[in-house]
Amino acid sequence: MKSPKTKKTLRIIGIFISVAALVALIFMLSVKQLPVRVLTEYTFDTLWEETTTMHECAECHETKEEFHTCSTCHDEHGSVELPELSFYNMIELTGDVAEVTFIPWNHFFNSYSDLPNTFITVDEFLAKWEITDYESITLYTRDGEFVKINKSDVTGNAMFLPYEDGIRFASDDLHVSTWAKGIARIIIISEEKPLQIGDEQTSIGRLLLSKTTSITVEEAKVMFRSEEDGLTREAITSSRVEGAAVTDLLQLENYENVTFTLQDGSTIILPVEEIKDGILTKQNTSVVLIIPGQGRSDWVFDIIKIEGK
Repeated sequence: MKSPKTKKTLRIIGIFISVAALVALIFMLSVKQLPVRVLTEYTFDTLWEETTTMHECAECHETKEEFHTCSTCHDEHGSVELPELSFYNMIELTGDVAEVTFIPWNHFFNSYSDLPNTFITVDEFLAKWEITDYESITLYTRDGEFVKINKSDVTGNAMFLPYEDGIRFASDDLHVSTWAKGIARIIIISEEKPLQIGDEQTSIGRLLLSKTTSITVEEAKVMFRSEEDGLTREAITSSRVEGAAVTDLLQLENYENVTFTLQDGSTIILPVEEIKDGILTKQNTSVVLIIPGQGRSDWVFDIIKIEGK
């Protein structure tokens, strides 16, 4: 048995340790306050679910600086979700698709209002827009960068997520440098090559991913007379379109005319001088030759073949 003196000594040591621990706790709380209401306002089940999520996050985020902060989840896995708020921001779906579509970003997902964890996999997105046989998908961002991914590298982990006022892409099976933010345009490359340029088979999607040119078309002067001061003021409206320049598709110096074969089998022959500044692009459902300085009625639609004569 312990002697009274030993018991007294142990008691003094215990009191000293308790006081030291209390002082240390008070010091820690003064430096970094403990959110006590976490223990008083949340159920055990909620806390258990959150700690489980933190444990899963720790598998990827190892450093203290990036481990499970608000920015960790929102910056890498999505951002603020506003199901009742509409934005005019559009994502253009183009290339080798049946029809060029501009998708409002808050309508991008199948069930945007089903919070939380809103996302749509790339496979689900392509199926939604009836795109099955494709070779690659290219994501253009608003700052001019792009990511091209072959179909074989698109797994079930490849997904689109809401991100601030736009869309982002992420996939656990691809390098993080491919996790694009602010997607503005998606170009699909099909396995087929239904467009013939001279002797070469290609597609409009492939042309949009090669050398392209932007031109200004459909310029129009608009005027407005103010009822306040009686003055008439004017401005110029126009459109900017991008496509493959005809001069990059054919050696025009070798020809006098160019023949365009259309989907219905008919042909249109135009002199080289008239179409030398034109571009080939996709609008709505058509591969179209756009000629600057000419109206839409003079453009050539539904092209499937181009030959120099």
